[in-house]
Amino acid sequence: MELSVNKTSIPEFVSSGVPRLSHPVQSIQLDNGKTESILKNFATTNIFGTHMTLHNELEKQMYSQFKRLPTLPSSMVALETCLGLDEDFDFEDYLNDPITSETPLPPLHSMMEQRLGLSLNKSII
Repeated sequence: MELSVNKTSIPEFVSSGVPRLSHPVQSIQLDNGKTESILKNFATTNIFGTHMTLHNELEKQMYSQFKRLPTLPSSMVALETCLGLDEDFDFEDYLNDPITSETPLPPLHSMMEQRLGLSLNKSII
């Protein structure tokens, strides 16, 4: 691990493959969800057995695959309930909602044509 000094003469730890963090609290916030998930899986395994942990992981994978058409917002209610994210009401729940946005949604047919590769390039026409 190397120690380098940037223009503001604040030392930064530089290592290969590890992204630089702007603040030490940022690393705690990024690792909090992972650590909490590992501890929850460990407790579930000890109390109910490994089948319950595997069942929960399969549920998460299954619920994360459900999506709506491209222009319709996907709420992912089942995944939020499975992860326990529906119990808290945060800023992200009501700020920057795409439904209340002033910009119009793109047409459904053109989005599906692009997704399926059916749209013609204007340069060909």
